[in-house]
Amino acid sequence: MDISTFIWTIFAILAIAIAVTVLNFLGNRTKKDTFLLLGLSDSGKTSLFLKLRYGSLVQTHTSMKENEGHFIINDNGIPLVKNPIHVVDVPGHEKLRFKFSDFIPITRGIIFVIDSSTCAKNSRQIAEYLYDIFAHKNVKNIPTLIACNMSDMITALPPERIRTILENEINRLRITRTSGLDHQDSVDDVEFLGYESEDFKFEHLENDVVFEKCSVKEGEINVIKEWIVDTFQGIK
Repeated sequence: MDISTFIWTIFAILAIAIAVTVLNFLGNRTKKDTFLLLGLSDSGKTSLFLKLRYGSLVQTHTSMKENEGHFIINDNGIPLVKNPIHVVDVPGHEKLRFKFSDFIPITRGIIFVIDSSTCAKNSRQIAEYLYDIFAHKNVKNIPTLIACNMSDMITALPPERIRTILENEINRLRITRTSGLDHQDSVDDVEFLGYESEDFKFEHLENDVVFEKCSVKEGEINVIKEWIVDTFQGIK
């Protein structure tokens, strides 16, 4: 083999290797196997992430960057799925929560965590975040679980009450948001929530949205595990 043939052979091998790497990367980025943990700061997102991953509670601090990992969802050491699931805990800080959109192309399901003991006083902030999520054009049809955490607290509201509070808040917010959109040149990335002629209801969304109570502190998260497994396996 002369030197020129040898060089072209090396180039061909490198080109194939690069092509395979790129295709694998693109394939991983389009595979919807990710579950997002979203919510305001101090809602219990990170505690839930750690509980799902390690099975125990660890003291947490306000996250300034994503926590993510691939791990098997299990129940007392018994695997509930065969393959690891990618879970991403997105910071709840107001200036960082927008990062959820980076993961939407690979998202299988969204878990939005709420502190049900303080939901009433934080309803506006929660509604604004939920509005940003559901109004994103690429979030349509992504199953969503509203996890009403801190259900063991005496001041905790039941999921049905939380649902009503947030529907009313989003309905008011929708009026102001829609009015603002009328004065913008481009709204390509924003969807109108619900039906224009009716008050907002979560059932009007194209997403399957369910509300469930839980308590990460007390280890009462089986309903979340079951929802993740069912959604991952395509049951939801």
